[in-house]
Amino acid sequence: MPRAGMRRPTQFVVTAAALALAVSVTGCGGDDKADKPGPPPPPPSAQPETQSTSAPGSTAVDSTTSLRKPVTYNDKISVKISDIRHVTNKAKGPGELTGNTITIFTLRFTNGSGQPLDLNKVRVVARYGAGKKQASPTSYADINDFYGTVAAGQSKSASYAFDLPAEGYKAVSLGVKFSDTHKTALFVGSLKP
Repeated sequence: MPRAGMRRPTQFVVTAAALALAVSVTGCGGDDKADKPGPPPPPPSAQPETQSTSAPGSTAVDSTTSLRKPVTYNDKISVKISDIRHVTNKAKGPGELTGNTITIFTLRFTNGSGQPLDLNKVRVVARYGAGKKQASPTSYADINDFYGTVAAGQSKSASYAFDLPAEGYKAVSLGVKFSDTHKTALFVGSLKP
């Protein structure tokens, strides 16, 4: 027999269920302001092209003309290597390999087609030496990869940095893939530090 002031187990279960229902219903109250989406965030600010391709402290590298020859597609889109530079890495941050030679290729797309050119899928691969060893991509300064689109009749540049030692400069290839409907642009030649 329960003592005075004690609830029976069934009363406790009913009271607990009622309390849980009250709490869950209270949380469902609709705040009309919270249900309406706000304005989208502003787009990222564009970095000036001169900054996104600059490589402070680097020096120009000469190359054979075959590395600099533009690749032009039937739809009048073209890509070329517009600049090649190298620098000895002096950074000492996480993941930095101090003393390695970083080779920086600046690429330029020109959109001669009548449609916007999507550059969000650009993939650049550098190989070097007789064995065509793949160079490791790395970062340097504030250089940026391609992103966004290029309007018809416009051009855009971006730089790509690789841990590509000067010993491999005699045989260098750079492959640039940017869409599923265009073949990889292949640049082959040698560099002269």
